[in-house]
Parts: sequence; C-alpha cells; structure tokens
Amino acid sequence: MGLQKTDLERWIEIDKSYLQKYQIKKSLIHTHRDEVTCASPECKGPAHEALLLLVDVLTQRYPSMFVKPNGHSIKNLVTGDMWDLKPSSTNWEKYHPLEVMGLLATDDFFILENDPTTGVTALKGGCVCFPGKRICEPHLYLSDSADNQLTAGWKIEERVGLSLWQIHAGKVPHYEQALSKSMDRFFLRMKSGNLTSRFNYAIDDSDDLFRRHSHHNLSNEHDAPLLKLEDLHLRVERQVLQRLPESGALLFSIRTYVTPITEVTKDRAVAEALRTSTRSYDEKLSAYKNQPLWNDALQKHLSEVLGDDDLRQDSAVAEAAE
Repeated sequence: MGLQKTDLERWIEIDKSYLQKYQIKKSLIHTHRDEVTCASPECKGPAHEALLLLVDVLTQRYPSMFVKPNGHSIKNLVTGDMWDLKPSSTNWEKYHPLEVMGLLATDDFFILENDPTTGVTALKGGCVCFPGKRICEPHLYLSDSADNQLTAGWKIEERVGLSLWQIHAGKVPHYEQALSKSMDRFFLRMKSGNLTSRFNYAIDDSDDLFRRHSHHNLSNEHDAPLLKLEDLHLRVERQVLQRLPESGALLFSIRTYVTPITEVTKDRAVAEALRTSTRSYDEKLSAYKNQPLWNDALQKHLSEVLGDDDLRQDSAVAEAAE
C-alpha cells in the first residue's frame, strides 16, 4: 500500500455514514473539545485557507449537499448548518477553522509546517475526532513497517508543536533507522498541487471511532485477555497530504473506515493480503501492535476462509506434541 497521486476531485469522500459521523463529531467538539482540538496561534491562517479550499471542493463535487448562498458562507443542506467564512466572522470565537472542516467532512484534519533552514516539519494543529485505536495503531504515512502517531488514541494537545522526530522517535519501531530522514525530505519537498494519498490498515478490537487512550506493548499474560474473532475489526484509513498554495503549510487529512473482520474477509483477496501482512511483522512491531492478543483468532479465521491446510497442519502438530 504505497503512495499514489490524487487530486482535489478525489480528495474528499462522502458516504452513507456521513450523518452518523457528523453527529459524533459535533458531540465531541462540544463535550471533549480539549481532547479533539488543539492549534497553535500561527496555525489559524493556514487552517482558514484549508477551510476555504474544502468549501470549494464540497460545493463543486456535492452540490446537492453543500451550497454557497453568497460569496462568504456555506450551507450544509444535510445538517442545516450555515457557516460564515469571513475572517471577521463571530464563528471563530466559538470554533476553530479546523473544527468547521471536521463538521463539513468526515475526515480528521491536521496542519503541519516546514522550517526550510533546518528541514524540520512540525505539527501545528489538528481536529482529531476519530483517533480511535486501542490495541494497535496505523502506519506511518511513508511506510508499512511502522505506525503513525498522528491518529492513535492520544490527545492532540500532547503533539502540537512537536517535530516529526519528537512525535515518532523512541516510540515507533524502525523509525530512527529506516524512516526519519526520508520522511522529513518528503514533507519538505512536497509541492503545491501535488496531492498524494495512501491507504493503511490496523486490527482493532471494536468499531468505536473515538478512543481516549492507546494501549501498546500489552502483556497478554497480565494486562489483557486474548481477543475473540467477534472482537476483531479492520480499521482502514485513507490519508491525503497536500501543500496549501498561499501559506505553504501542509494539510494532512485522514478518512477512517471500521469494519468487522468477518465482513472484509468475505473478499478472498483481502483475506490473503491480511494473512501475508500480519505474518510479516518482526518481534518489535508485533509487540507494539499487540499481535499476541488477536493473532490466534485472526489466523484461525483466515485459514478457514481461505480453505487451505494451515489450520489442519497446526492441529496435527499439536496432536503430535501430546
């Protein structure tokens, strides 16, 4: 699952879960705002630029859902919300532009900025209503071998102001050795108009989109029970990165899908891909993603779905050992 070129027309996706996710986001912003939104003062300008870009995309691609009654506002025909977009609007006394973006679309949004002299990219703000993930985290934007700390069961306020290195080093397997330099270069060289996207996945233990805590490296002997097949869900994220043309800041968005494992493995290709990927984890990544908690249930299910000899071979080995 590598990087792919995309464009503004394919940036935002809206499906039948739109209203449900809107209601979750609205509630979270009102009741847990300090846990889902945090932004530095310098983030507000780029965030407003990003909001105007989103408004243009939504009104052009989904005209039956979003309209511009005038040149400085947007109306959501599904929810009835009307947003005055002028910089002088009183909206900004109650909402950050990133929050308005989150209420217009189902994605989570982040603003990052580069320091061209040092090459360091830092997180400046985000509205993250679906950090989800308790037993494992999604991958880094540039790699399938480590996990993305931008979306994994933590408070956004703990990360705003930190560089990519500070967010990932010492926490994510293989980051220092394999990823840090290439990741910094990629973010620094990103050009306006060149959108990139990628999909990643993780195994989760529920369909909850919002989780307050992330639990890693759990000992299945002392800290958590082994998971059953009915607990397992596939969390897929569509990530899009782009550079804003006026401010030069980076806009990172994540669209989240969570589906029961038993549903996604009805597609044989998905089942095969899951088995190949989860069997490739090294010791550090396996521990970090708490694979021991879910691996037995998943692998048994995949063997049954794929109709191969793995399950029978495991049973024969167990019988021979007795």
